Amino acid sequence: MCKQAGAPGSRRTDRIGPAAVCALFVTLGVVAAPTAQPKYPIFTPINFVDTMKIVAANFLAVNAAIAGQDFPTAKAQLIRSRERLAITITFWRDRKKDDAIAILHEALNKMDALDTLLSATPVDANAASGTAKQIGAACQACHAAYREQDPATRTYRFKPGLVE
Repeated sequence: MCKQAGAPGSRRTDRIGPAAVCALFVTLGVVAAPTAQPKYPIFTPINFVDTMKIVAANFLAVNAAIAGQDFPTAKAQLIRSRERLAITITFWRDRKKDDAIAILHEALNKMDALDTLLSATPVDANAASGTAKQIGAACQACHAAYREQDPATRTYRFKPGLVE
C-alpha cells in the first residue's frame, strides 16, 4: 500500500507550503537576475600597498638567505614573494597600464628563473645572486615609473594621477 507524501508515517512528513515556494522563486529570481556588480576581485590602492610591503619583506629575506647560502629558506621566501607579487596584476589591468604589466611579467619570469636555480643541486650562488639582482632591477623600474619614495620615511607612495 502506498502512503501519500506528507501523510503521517510516510517518509516525508513535511509539506512545502505556498510561502516556501514563493521564497524559492524570489531567491531564484534574485540569483538569476543580472546585476551591475563591480569587477571582481577589486584590488584597491590600499591592497596594492599592503601587498607590496609583504613582497618587499619577503624579497629582502630572499636576498639575505642567498647571501647566507641558506637556499631552502631563499626558495621558501621567493615562493611567497612571487605569490603575492603575481596578484598585483589586477591592479595594473584595472588601470590599463600595459607597461606596468610588462614589468610585472618580467619580474615574475625572473622569479621563476631564480626558483629553478634554487632548485638545482648544487645551487650556483653567484647565478642566484645575479638573478635576484635582476628581479630587484625590475622592481626599481616599476618604482621609477609609478612610485615615489618619501625621503624622510623611506616609504613609497603612488605618483600623482595614478590612483583614483
